[in-house]
Amino acid sequence: MEYVCKVGTPTGEVVERTFAAPDETALRADLEQQGYYLFSIHRGLGLGRLRLRRPRVAPSLLLIFAQELAALLKAGLPLFQSLDVTLDRQKDPVFRRSLTTVREKVKSGTAISEAFRAEGDLYPPIFAASLVAGERSGSLESVLRRFSQHLRLNQGLKKKAVSASVYPIVLLSMMLLLVAVLVVYVIPQFKGFYEGLGAELPMPTQILLGVSDAVSSNLLWIGLVLAGGGVALWSWLQRPTSGLVIDRALLRLPYLGGLVRMYATSQLMRTLSTLLAGGLPLLNALEVAAASIGNRAMAGAVAAATPRIREGASLTASLESTGMLETLPLEMVKVGEQTGALGDMLNAVAEFYDEELDTRIATVLTLVEPILLVLMAVIVAGMLLAFYLPMFQAISAVQKTR
Repeated sequence: MEYVCKVGTPTGEVVERTFAAPDETALRADLEQQGYYLFSIHRGLGLGRLRLRRPRVAPSLLLIFAQELAALLKAGLPLFQSLDVTLDRQKDPVFRRSLTTVREKVKSGTAISEAFRAEGDLYPPIFAASLVAGERSGSLESVLRRFSQHLRLNQGLKKKAVSASVYPIVLLSMMLLLVAVLVVYVIPQFKGFYEGLGAELPMPTQILLGVSDAVSSNLLWIGLVLAGGGVALWSWLQRPTSGLVIDRALLRLPYLGGLVRMYATSQLMRTLSTLLAGGLPLLNALEVAAASIGNRAMAGAVAAATPRIREGASLTASLESTGMLETLPLEMVKVGEQTGALGDMLNAVAEFYDEELDTRIATVLTLVEPILLVLMAVIVAGMLLAFYLPMFQAISAVQKTR
């Protein structure tokens, strides 16, 4: 039987691969012997690289579910009845089917954390880990509330990043569309007019006409090349290592790489703080926190450092060995370990980086927007100048002959 697994390799990479095994238990044992760390597992369909994946439950739906379940448990309702109530209110078909499965497993005596973990990557790893922490500490309701807060903060940060990028993307798209319309449709209409002037065209106009001719006469080939490039890019992105290559490249980008690193660090610190506050042991919390990091290069490095915790190293030394974290979070983690306030310090790092990200994103926007506007104005103005320059020269020549 085939299983699609998200695993951490012995070299520190986080990849998704397909494995064959008689059952899930045998697969887990085999992966552990090979030195892999298993983040998620679900049954494949035997379609190789074209396998179909179940869509993930939207974070907004999971947030509402966690809040409702916490409220019902606080009101004194048993867990199974609480799941019944949340299931009756659920409209999303994917989430509803999954909750039905979870409810039946809980009814048969399975722990709720195991029931959700069996759903694979339909849910983020931190959710099942939070439930484990709640079960062990006997405070499932409070752990669900902490998870809701964690999810709310993460979603808020993502929304800010998305909303901040919308305007520059729209502006750049409009500029490219305008240039394409001028080159493909407008300029060729005036080619005969320019030839009728009977004078040598200025160099900027000749360049503009040459570009327009090349694009207009090769639209089919250009379309085929773009389509082929898109297919090749899509095929490359399906490789297990492509995401890791992209994430490593993002971390190396000047300035923007710092923003990506700060966001990943914030994710790590907040997840770790949430799990430790719920009562999960440090080793398990760090393993889950590594899987929750969006940047796969950083996730792999942190996952590869978790064995150091098992060997007795401190959290500070383990995180420092990754080479991914800056001095500030490492120092604050060190203080937290020494004072016994590790959870508070981790949360403080996450909040500090969230505020710093807000400031830096605002700074980038204040620079990017005027730069794009000026660039758009220069390109369009240059094209229009090359477009009208022969007319100006013709008018000037007529005036001189009078």
